[in-house]
Formats: sequence, structure tokens, C-alpha cells
Amino acid sequence: MLEDGLYGIAYAAGRERMPSEGSALATLRRGRIMGSDPWGGVFTGSCKFDAARRLSTIELRLDVPPHGELITGFSAGPAGASIDIVAAFEGAAPKLSSIIDVAGRPVRVELTYLGPLPA
Repeated sequence: MLEDGLYGIAYAAGRERMPSEGSALATLRRGRIMGSDPWGGVFTGSCKFDAARRLSTIELRLDVPPHGELITGFSAGPAGASIDIVAAFEGAAPKLSSIIDVAGRPVRVELTYLGPLPA
């Protein structure tokens, strides 16, 4: 289960090692997610927890800035791009991992709980 708080996100495509290929920060509060990466990518979405299956399902919209390029090789072009992403993570914090589809390519993702949010 993902708890409300601040998360570090490491990700890599292909045979790249984590977290050298990418990183981001995200906040989770009352089921809503907001985050960004160092290259101007911004994502927002939601998280739902299925207690019976111990599965957290995340639905995001990733906004890629103009001329942005993802680690999968996807290029946003001059207008930028928006990509819908659905991911499932089993288990509980502090660290969860999964392989997700981003623009048709697999990306390994690790979420690490960094701490609570201010009240």
C-alpha cells in the first residue's frame, strides 16, 4: 500500500542500471498524485489500493515538454506530448517496484517512500 507522502522514483529502460537513467519526485495525498522530473516532465493522477490483492494501481498523465525525449526513445516533437500511464505495484512502502508500459516500451520503476507530507 502506498501511504500519503513524498516518493522518490527511479526508472530505467532496457539494460540501463537504476537510478542512473532517470529520476523523479512525487507526492501522494488522499489518492491524488503530482510529480515531476528534472527535465520538465510533469505528471498527475490517482492511486487506488485493493486491500484483498495488496495491489496499488496508479493512473497517470505524463506531460512531456516540447522536444522532450523519453528514455524509451519516444520524442515529443515541437508541440510536446501527453501520455497516459497505468501501473500496478504489489506490497507496501518503503520500496516497491514494477515494470510498466510507457509509450509502448517497458520501463522498470522503483518507488521509495521518503517521508510524510506537511500537514
